[in-house]
Amino acid sequence: VDGQQAQALATPVLAIFLLCNGFIVSKASAPAFLKWIFAISPNGYAMQAITLNLAEGGGAAGQSMLARTGYVAGENGKGVAILLSMIVVLRLLQLVALKFLHRVQK
Repeated sequence: VDGQQAQALATPVLAIFLLCNGFIVSKASAPAFLKWIFAISPNGYAMQAITLNLAEGGGAAGQSMLARTGYVAGENGKGVAILLSMIVVLRLLQLVALKFLHRVQK
């Protein structure tokens, strides 16, 4: 698998995370079968932190934005934990794939 093929395989996963970041498909409006994506989406946690920060001084408009997106305060630590765990798990999967799937001819 070369770099271009790896990027092509990663595109659908990245597209799902980008669609479910809270603005295109929000937590409040997502169907039940998509709710789990928000729990593991690093983009979603980043957008939530940015939006919460901006909404603090936004008055009624900021609160309206939070109600529309379904963002809640206090999940920054959870977002960091999800991101770090994804890094570890995906790195381990990469090592397993390199060990068992990559046949180097000597």
